[in-house]
Amino acid sequence: MELGGYAGKLLYVDLSKEKIEEKDISLEDITTFIGGIGLATKIFMDELNNPRVEPFHPENVLIFMTGALTGTPIYSSSRFVVVAKSPLTNAWGEAHVGGYWGPELKRAGYDGIVVKGRASSPVYLYIRDSKVEIRDASKYWGLTTYEAGSMILREIPDNEAKVGLIGPAGENLVRFSTIAFEPVPYGPRIAGRTGMGAVMGSKNLKAIAVRGTGKIKVKDPARITSILQRLLPLIMSSPVTQILSSYGTSGEVEVFYEYGDMPIKNFSQGEFNGYKRLSGEYFKEKGFMIGTHGCWACPVKCWKITDSGKRKMRFPEYEAIASLGSMLLVDDPEYIVKFYEACNEFGLDVISTGNVIAWLMECYEKGIVRKEDLDGLEPKWGDKESVLKLLHMIAQKEGFGKVLAEGCRKASEIIGRGSHEYCMHVKGVEMPMHDPRAFKGLGLQYATSNRGADHLYGLFMRVEQGQRVTDLKIYERVDRFAYKGKAWMVATMEFWSEVQESMGLCKFVDIPPAYVAGLYTYVTGIKKTLPDLVQTGKRIFFLKRIFNFANGLDKNSDRLPTRFLEQPPQNGGAKGQTVELEDMLREFYAYVGIDENGAPRLETIKELGLTKYYEKYFH
Repeated sequence: MELGGYAGKLLYVDLSKEKIEEKDISLEDITTFIGGIGLATKIFMDELNNPRVEPFHPENVLIFMTGALTGTPIYSSSRFVVVAKSPLTNAWGEAHVGGYWGPELKRAGYDGIVVKGRASSPVYLYIRDSKVEIRDASKYWGLTTYEAGSMILREIPDNEAKVGLIGPAGENLVRFSTIAFEPVPYGPRIAGRTGMGAVMGSKNLKAIAVRGTGKIKVKDPARITSILQRLLPLIMSSPVTQILSSYGTSGEVEVFYEYGDMPIKNFSQGEFNGYKRLSGEYFKEKGFMIGTHGCWACPVKCWKITDSGKRKMRFPEYEAIASLGSMLLVDDPEYIVKFYEACNEFGLDVISTGNVIAWLMECYEKGIVRKEDLDGLEPKWGDKESVLKLLHMIAQKEGFGKVLAEGCRKASEIIGRGSHEYCMHVKGVEMPMHDPRAFKGLGLQYATSNRGADHLYGLFMRVEQGQRVTDLKIYERVDRFAYKGKAWMVATMEFWSEVQESMGLCKFVDIPPAYVAGLYTYVTGIKKTLPDLVQTGKRIFFLKRIFNFANGLDKNSDRLPTRFLEQPPQNGGAKGQTVELEDMLREFYAYVGIDENGAPRLETIKELGLTKYYEKYFH
């Protein structure tokens, strides 16, 4: 059976042996795991022999995987995933990203790349259709993502190639370093969370440049066109879509602030007078936004372009504005752009970076970390120059930056003295810029996400803002402060999230689930009902859960920081609220099939067809 959508092949690269080979993807794997995160999870579990391997060991497996719909005409089908054992969680790791690199890889003839081993010296991969080379990258090692990306494009014979690469932070094994895709001309798009850039750096792999000239076929183009014509008005009429189209995610600053959702001073305050100077409306009014760009096949085009003085670049998104702004009590738009540009140059995850600096500022304020510990630096709230200095120190692992580069969980273990109380993380992954006291189901989502704190996993916050998902039986408006009876909805949205990320679809373009099922059928020729897809999402969720449990993550890891459980904001839109996590967690475990210790129930494993993985990791 010839399938649409898929390239049908995976590229395997063993850097230790300098070995390159192609392998076909089986129809069984596609049927059972779809693609994207589903297929990447399955292959990772197959290829990794020892679940307890250290994340920076050559035996850790690094996978780049496109979705089943990536590169097709389906709206927002730009997404792909990077998977490895995470240096932040010491368990499951994944990072998602859009742009053009994923579609380019599929046009080159590959659905994904599986990287093993470690090169003896810095290298990069150059893929042009079926020709694959391992090239020397010594002259690019130490360069920023912008510098190295530009130079690689000049070196290879096709400047239309798309490049994904790490910066100095990834080379230096900063545990929350990123992979930047297409940093020039208006990028980059960032695979930001769980430290995938550090894993890439541990393999001495600087970059992967891809050029594909093939075409991605679909089974029924006429029906696809018909559905897309009906979908477009529905997508573009959404209030959220209109905000994103006009301002990017920075357009949601004032909305999130009013909810009490925007984090202020390391999640310790409910109000901040400078928040309006961080809004998309303010940025646009003051001329910071000078253009618009978008990912593959996206009608929304939420990228906004700014001029940093050094280059035209992507404008900071909400997560960067909050993590490097309100979290640190900085409200200067020019410095937010500088911070964002520096993070992208070095390859630092803006969310984790803002968190670790906020942790340091609170520890300094409370006398836990002293001036003499910091070589004279005084990281006070709102101190913009200190933030710029700390970004450099973290990326280069200089001075106290070496401690911060470990992430706030490990940093607090190094420092001790009660500093863990000010580290906002789940499973070692620093908190996204959404306060779960404002959206309590989001708190359950954070706690149960397999990759640690993740605001996009299930995106339950949208439901708590009033969105109904009737295809998934969420018919009524949900009270954001309620906590009883929410667990089944959070679980369902998490399972659906696995499906979206297996398809390669962006969650900012809201395609109803029933439409996704139909589009998958018409693209690939494989009939999938909506219940089939939700069950597949559950299967992917539990496969990750097996891996995490094998690495010691149990109920005690499905936690939130004490601040959210016991310390209500004194003002703002979530005034007086805490998260009743324990009650929600009991409901969640009972609904999905997890026992009281946080372990997957054996009957659930059997129902999902995952027995062989359970036996591999536990027997």
